[in-house]
Amino acid sequence: MKKLSLLIVFVLILSLAGAVAAQDEKVEIRFLGMAQAAYSEQNVNDMTADFMKENPNIVVSTEFVPYEELRNKTMLAYGSSKSYDAALVDDIWFAEYASKDMLVDITADIPQEYRDGVLPGAWNVTTKNDKVLGVPWFLDTMYLFYNKAMLAEAGFNEAPKTIEEMVEMGKALKEKGIVEYPFVFSMAQAEALICVFSNFMEADGKAFQDADSNYILQDSGVEPLQWLIDMKDQGLLNPNSLEYLEEDVRRVFSTGDAAFTMNWAYMYALAIDPEESSLAKEDVGIMVLPGFEGIRENAAMSGSMGLGVLTKTEHPEEALKYILYLSSKGVQDTYSNLQLPVWTASYDDPAVAEGREDLVKASKLAFTIMNVRPSDPHYQEASSILQKYIQSAMYGEIDAKAALTDAVAEINQIQ
Repeated sequence: MKKLSLLIVFVLILSLAGAVAAQDEKVEIRFLGMAQAAYSEQNVNDMTADFMKENPNIVVSTEFVPYEELRNKTMLAYGSSKSYDAALVDDIWFAEYASKDMLVDITADIPQEYRDGVLPGAWNVTTKNDKVLGVPWFLDTMYLFYNKAMLAEAGFNEAPKTIEEMVEMGKALKEKGIVEYPFVFSMAQAEALICVFSNFMEADGKAFQDADSNYILQDSGVEPLQWLIDMKDQGLLNPNSLEYLEEDVRRVFSTGDAAFTMNWAYMYALAIDPEESSLAKEDVGIMVLPGFEGIRENAAMSGSMGLGVLTKTEHPEEALKYILYLSSKGVQDTYSNLQLPVWTASYDDPAVAEGREDLVKASKLAFTIMNVRPSDPHYQEASSILQKYIQSAMYGEIDAKAALTDAVAEINQIQ
């Protein structure tokens, strides 16, 4: 009997030790984010540190790459033996990832407070075929930034109401010698180029595809592209725009070498920061891009992104817990300096709006009219083709009609 009692005690000790060990066992997950625009790397690392304090059994390793490498890095890792557990996903990639079954269906796992509290349009970004494949992390569009002091010097005391008026302002600024190149856009051969072009398409009320998802840019895209070509040919658009990405145009605008640019919301905080910009806060204007006269009052094309759990993860519950934390209202409100939250109630919070009332005002309008680039599993390839031909047209190697006709013909070969 004594031996039996000792055996029972020994078994209980082993069981207790096993339970303690299980509680202390660390789960490691890997997250891939973006080293460009929106939340900064430091922001995300600070969020992650706070998450790990609240969840000591979860260790999160973060990695950041430029936007241009984000999709390929995600897919290469997914195809290897060491996939990321969670990743940042652009709205234009959700259809492709869904077609390849790369993202966990989290429809049934979304807390009710997220369903009720997040801006309704944000779920459109992360939902494909009626399945929620990600958590909205930010809504964004390319806003029009303008230098109020330059416009005032040229005799303009209000922001442009149409694309035509904006271009006329640019001509006046150049003629008066106020700035050599009034406009600077991010038009390097990258998705940034398509974002600029998309906004001009939207301003002209034009679509990339017809109702049957056939690309129709050989007709719909010619006029918007010609406007951009003319701005360059007239010496209004900085010629280096064809080599610039978002950070490049931010710096040009912030040093007072452009009167107009287009960029994401993150730029506003940096453009009014004395350590990042030579401009006074009161001279930095931000608005939704105006439309072409008689067509649209304003235009906005989505550049939104969400957070997804990769289907190859061995820790789906922990990965979901992490991305829900990153997108939670409290976290987003805390880190709203560079990126506004996706939560409806945040826009009525004076603490969130304070110091960036103009950005909040522009965002409220943008999020009600924002359109999206094609939701196409082959979009990445289509975009690369478009980038090549649009740049050729911008460089004067081919006219706008021929460029877009050839682009559509080549896109049709991959459909």
